[in-house]
Amino acid sequence: MKFLIAIGFYGLQPVLWIGVIRAYLIHTNRLNRERKLFRSAIYDQFYEGRHFVRSGLILGVCLSIIFSWLLVVSAQWVILYEALVLVSLILVPGQFLGVTAAAIAAVVTMIMPHIPALSGIERWLNHLGISGQAVNPLNFLLITSLMILVTGIFIRFNAGRFDSPAIARNTRNNKVAVFPFNELTVIPFLMLMPGDWIKINMSFIPLFQIHGHAYVLVFLPILIGLKITVAKSAPRAFFKQLSRELIGVAVFGIGLLVVTVFVPQFTLAALVVLIGAYYGVLGLARRRDRHQNFEYSEVMDGIRVIGIQPGTPAAKMDLDVGDVILTVNGIQVTNEDQFYRAISTSPTYCGFKVRDRNDQLKN
Repeated sequence: MKFLIAIGFYGLQPVLWIGVIRAYLIHTNRLNRERKLFRSAIYDQFYEGRHFVRSGLILGVCLSIIFSWLLVVSAQWVILYEALVLVSLILVPGQFLGVTAAAIAAVVTMIMPHIPALSGIERWLNHLGISGQAVNPLNFLLITSLMILVTGIFIRFNAGRFDSPAIARNTRNNKVAVFPFNELTVIPFLMLMPGDWIKINMSFIPLFQIHGHAYVLVFLPILIGLKITVAKSAPRAFFKQLSRELIGVAVFGIGLLVVTVFVPQFTLAALVVLIGAYYGVLGLARRRDRHQNFEYSEVMDGIRVIGIQPGTPAAKMDLDVGDVILTVNGIQVTNEDQFYRAISTSPTYCGFKVRDRNDQLKN
């Protein structure tokens, strides 16, 4: 029984399954929003689920291969991290706090290596061959840096690919389109934990040791995700820049890690600085977006493009989100009825006159 529980340590954990449920709810809420706005969904495919599985597996395998032998986390950090992630997934639907949960768990563990309230859970883990031994605090700085790195990569490959609009009101109470990104994944990350699981469950295999200390390999579910709304920027360009900046923060975190190798007492301060840099980048990205001199607003002299359904003729034309269609087949259009009547005048060929978001004409 212990062997089966240990093997299923990843698959049986609630973080994974609540993450799956959240991804499905995000998908259904988006479909309902798109159908309410446009009578049909712009993207009816479950791309959130595809990104959840594909990104989780690819990033999890890559991280595990490269970093599993470097990272050692304590049982207390695992307990605190998973508890905080569960609370955020269930009670904070507006955000994904994976990086924050990792940092909070790390700070608490560094300040209080042994919390009496967690002793019962630690005893249960001891039965599985996982000890409550403290680990080097440098590991917490490394895992936080890696989570920021993976968040940047996740955004780079997934955000801005599907421009699903929502309708909001600007300061003048006019309708404007905004573009929310709301996705997550749960990465199976192979890490070392102090313990002797191999000795307890598979005594015929030599004990796995490093410098005389026994360790066990475990898969931990690491939450990666971000919810952020683009109001004025071009979504693809916005997320590419944000991705680069988050990866830069992760590199900065690795630099802090090198410093703390020589100055260990700086580790806690370095972790706080790293999280400050992470949220600073997110805050600056939102500020840049708010200060753009553009809005996806209604216009009087045409029709604003705020979504393009894949596989349609519009997707094959040189149209971008934010463009304004001025004429169709030489006929000026300012609303949906005029647009479709103009298209019907020449069903085999449509000529558009379009103004892009930079007020440049294109035909």
